[in-house]
Amino acid sequence: MKICGACERQLPDDAFSEEQRGLRRSIRRCQDCIAAGNELVLMKRGTARDEEDFCSVCQLPLPIAMEESMLQPCCMKRVCNGCILSGRRCGISNCPFCRTDVPTKESQVLAMVQKRVAVGDPVAICFLGAHHERGTYGLEKDTSRTDELCQQAAQLGVKEAHFILGNLHRGEERSVSHYEEAAMCGHVLSRFNLGAWEYNDGQGHLALQHFLISAKLGHTASLDTIKRLLAEGIATEADYTGALQGYEAAIREMSSPSREDARVMGIEKLVRFAARRRRPGY
Repeated sequence: MKICGACERQLPDDAFSEEQRGLRRSIRRCQDCIAAGNELVLMKRGTARDEEDFCSVCQLPLPIAMEESMLQPCCMKRVCNGCILSGRRCGISNCPFCRTDVPTKESQVLAMVQKRVAVGDPVAICFLGAHHERGTYGLEKDTSRTDELCQQAAQLGVKEAHFILGNLHRGEERSVSHYEEAAMCGHVLSRFNLGAWEYNDGQGHLALQHFLISAKLGHTASLDTIKRLLAEGIATEADYTGALQGYEAAIREMSSPSREDARVMGIEKLVRFAARRRRPGY
């Protein structure tokens, strides 16, 4: 018995072609679903940004590049650099969301995060796991601790934790499973990584489906990849045109004058401008 990745039914082996039986569950379709043209669940979910992908202050979709927003250690809310800059220009030197004073020393920031970890804040747990991997904020570099903490955060629904675990176990089958979980929650970089995985595995048309989704969410590298797939005969002109239109719409939604000002200023100058504290984040 095998489960179809489109209709999610558990079916006998003879309900699948020999080729489909050899595929992992998430990309396997029964013969009925293939005949009906039913999409994989993996391709139907995560095609739009969810609530946590919006700036907690201006409520615009957050830029995909992590360096264009900051995670506030006091409340674990992510705020775009445009709002950080606008707040400083208005004399707001503390957190733009909860107005808590954020300490300047890394040890104090870590203590603030650990308090949130102690009460089970899933984003704080993920934050701590991410920095154990890097050995930053005075933490010992310990990937086993990263694995433990991010597994916990992933079970609590943090898609970034799945992405970190996917990177941590890159090259292993479980890496793909974590990327899939994150992608189905709208994690753009996980979706792109799945496209790269499928392309390298010889599944060009599956790769294209992933790249189409992430390009329409505003991911530049995905759009560039679709252009290469067009030259290879995997993508069509219609594929590229649709991806370009979706990409441009997503970029417009993520843009604002204050974000552009922050981008021109540059992250280093912005961080110094924003109360001279080290930028927290994943």
